[in-house]
Amino acid sequence: MRPRMGRNALLALLALAACATAGGGRPAAAGRPDLVVVSRALTRLEAAERLGDADEGVRFAQLAELAPEDVAQQFLAVSGQPPGERRWSAFHDLAGAFPRSALPHVGMARTYLAWRTWDQAEKAIAAALAREPDCWLAVRVRAELLEARGRLEEATADYRAVLAADPANPEAHLGLARIARARGDAEAAHAEAAAALEATRTLPGAYALLAGLALELGEPAAAIDFWKGAVDAAPRDRAARIELAKLLRAQGDAAGARDQWQAAVALQEDPDALTSLAEAARAAGDGAAEQRALERLAQVRPSAAEWRRIAEARMASNDSAGAERAYLRALEGAPRDPELNLGLGRVLLARGDSQEAVRALRNAGEPGAADLAAVSKRLNLERVSGPDVARLQRAVQALVDRTFRARSAEAPALSGSLRLRVTVDAAGAATLVEVMEDSVHDDDVRASAFWNLSDAGYPADGPGRYSFSFVFRRR
Repeated sequence: MRPRMGRNALLALLALAACATAGGGRPAAAGRPDLVVVSRALTRLEAAERLGDADEGVRFAQLAELAPEDVAQQFLAVSGQPPGERRWSAFHDLAGAFPRSALPHVGMARTYLAWRTWDQAEKAIAAALAREPDCWLAVRVRAELLEARGRLEEATADYRAVLAADPANPEAHLGLARIARARGDAEAAHAEAAAALEATRTLPGAYALLAGLALELGEPAAAIDFWKGAVDAAPRDRAARIELAKLLRAQGDAAGARDQWQAAVALQEDPDALTSLAEAARAAGDGAAEQRALERLAQVRPSAAEWRRIAEARMASNDSAGAERAYLRALEGAPRDPELNLGLGRVLLARGDSQEAVRALRNAGEPGAADLAAVSKRLNLERVSGPDVARLQRAVQALVDRTFRARSAEAPALSGSLRLRVTVDAAGAATLVEVMEDSVHDDDVRASAFWNLSDAGYPADGPGRYSFSFVFRRR
């Protein structure tokens, strides 16, 4: 904590604020707050709030004590309070104490905007402009409201009006940068975001926007630097830390990714973040951090829906192994869920495990029918039967041979042997298929033998065990 300011220092700062001029060197109107000074003070207060620094708010509260009749100082003192209902109430009370001032209504409008109560924000903006039609701080809040509602042309006009009054206004430049990005104008978006950061280095949104532009240009190193700027400006911004962690991991900085995931987990713990932390720690060789993350993950016990979300996120980042683990965890709570089984089946196919993929796709039922038909055709799966085991062996051998020939076209050196043992019940159905030997080491060939034997109809002359051998030579 910084030491409190002495009375003389406070009086000097108060005098400086009263004497400050608006953009372009024009003096503020007599008896009216200088909106440039007020706007920059708001920027500092918001930056301090993101940093968790209460000193800035205390400083403005002390200034307000020395100037009880100064609406700008009172407005800034309220703006420095923690966000929430009490701050809104303080703005409301301020409107009663200064009925002709726009600033209390600007404060309420900004609160409504943060709460996403658009209609109330619109009314508060109208009340501010009714009292002071030239209050461009209210126009800036209106621009943010219009932007949030998707009315970009009107928002652009308002942001430009703000810049006409305050050419360096960082929030207006950032607003125009967001709109330019939404319209696909990367050059304008970059220029406006850079202008915002030139005015103040404390806008995480500007860094995030520039990071996105850098990635689009194929410049991950620059994107990392911008995301680091965003994290420095807003250390409690979990989303920024996650984006930085992903980029660091993709660029081979496992230790940096681990640190960002640790910070993200400290801000909010969830299964996905804990999983990512464990993976980054493993990649960084930090066994202790990995173990802590995995132990905590086991305690969290997410639902099937949460594990499904994790699995989908893992697939989106090309982490098929992580997606498989997440789907398996999800299926522990909902083993017959069709969509979960379909997702698992697709992940297993992507990982090259066609044998288990068939099982998952069958469990998926109708949603997995198309995927199952495709893989069944590739593996030459047909239901065969025979009056004796020898004929059954020949029928299955023919199907597995087709699969082997197809795989040999892609891997000419493929060869080896397979031996499987099948346990059959009294009705002639396989109850257990075991792979006893596999020197072929080809997933499709093994899956073809496994499922054709699993589905086959065996002689119904009593339960028993049968051994099937398949030998493959190079073509």
